[in-house]
Amino acid sequence: MNRLKAKEGLFVVHLFFSIDHWKRKDGHVHPDFEVEIGSIVDRMKKEEGFQIATFCMLCHCDIGFMILGPDLHKMQEFEKSLTKTFSLDGWNLHYSFFSMTEKSEYTTTREEFEEELIASGIQPGTEDFLNRMSAFEKAMEYYTMVRLYPTLPDYPFFSFYPMRKKRESGQNWYALGFKERKELMKGHATVGRKYSGRVIQYITGSTGLDDWEWAVSLYANDPYDIKSIVYEMRFDPVSAKFAEFGSFYCGLQMSLNEAIKRVQR
Repeated sequence: MNRLKAKEGLFVVHLFFSIDHWKRKDGHVHPDFEVEIGSIVDRMKKEEGFQIATFCMLCHCDIGFMILGPDLHKMQEFEKSLTKTFSLDGWNLHYSFFSMTEKSEYTTTREEFEEELIASGIQPGTEDFLNRMSAFEKAMEYYTMVRLYPTLPDYPFFSFYPMRKKRESGQNWYALGFKERKELMKGHATVGRKYSGRVIQYITGSTGLDDWEWAVSLYANDPYDIKSIVYEMRFDPVSAKFAEFGSFYCGLQMSLNEAIKRVQR
């Protein structure tokens, strides 16, 4: 079988499971569940290029996963194995989401940065100009790698939500010109940078892949920071005028064994 690899970036799957205590009372309990589910997760972690974060969820459901990997056949195999094994122990798949890591189309280009330097009085060919251009190119290379090939953090608090841009009369994001959209996104990014070091944000694309257009995954040490950044961004025009949000799913990152113990106690 030919392996299906992403042209750039990684495939991303979010899975959220709920335990059905009534099923378990009726005998839907798999005696080797914890061993088998742990084995699937361990295999996934050892697969080249794959990462998995495990969460004990709050309110909506019980156990959550965020999985990243370069091979879609392997990703689907893991996803189906997890879903099947959870169902054998009386769990239901509560919600799932498929997306891909991507770089933003609104980032500053090399040409735009050159124009900004010249407009500020820094002349091409000077040492200052060349140093600033070199620093810019290194920063953009790093930014691209972080967006396309991120390393999931060990921050304890996690929040996920899907979103899309509106297409309503008078509020159609896609009817705006590219320059206007890019200018609006600059303001949006400015808010995000205020939370650098406190909130790690992954925006993965799902246009044509799932019901929404993006998946937003936030990691933080303090839930207050996630609450604050989402609240503040609601007042930015990009969100206030053009954004629609799905349900929010929050959880605590921990080992799979600890998460299962908390749910089954």
